[in-house]
Amino acid sequence: MQEPCVADMSIADEHIVVDEKSQLSAVADKLALHPKHAILVKSRKSSEILGVITAKDIFAKISQGVNVGKMKVSKLMRTEIMTLYGDLPLSKGLDLMLERRPDAIVVVDSQDEYMGYFSPSDYRDATRKLETHQLMSVRLKRSKKAIQEVAEEEGTSDLLDLLLGGNEEDSSTVEVPSMINLE
Repeated sequence: MQEPCVADMSIADEHIVVDEKSQLSAVADKLALHPKHAILVKSRKSSEILGVITAKDIFAKISQGVNVGKMKVSKLMRTEIMTLYGDLPLSKGLDLMLERRPDAIVVVDSQDEYMGYFSPSDYRDATRKLETHQLMSVRLKRSKKAIQEVAEEEGTSDLLDLLLGGNEEDSSTVEVPSMINLE
């Protein structure tokens, strides 16, 4: 049973991508519709994600008395961005996230093309998904071991015979009763 990968999570939701020259007033309009989304700030020159902004970041600046209306997103964004490959096993990805604790996690494919954003809720879902995967793997290993032990005891190597009861009769020699005439 193959372990789930980073890209198996819902990485296409919970975020909005904006240009680095965007003004916070435009971003605030988008956040008003989706307050829990992250705003990923993309470079104009490449598809690289440079930073992240959340509603919390904007409110913190407002509470400091900063007029954020005309401010560019690049002035407010947090820049500790972690990039993970989509095919990375989930257990390794979660370990890296826990170790580095980035501001945002961006998922890319093998050609370094943007695939999506690994949100905090994706992290929670990923830990549950990984735990479920690990439990299923343990159960499958135990079942396989038990089947192998029974096969060794019965001296058979044919798993199908073992699982179906080891029917020794050949279907071509089975007698089929003739039709009974009830007249």
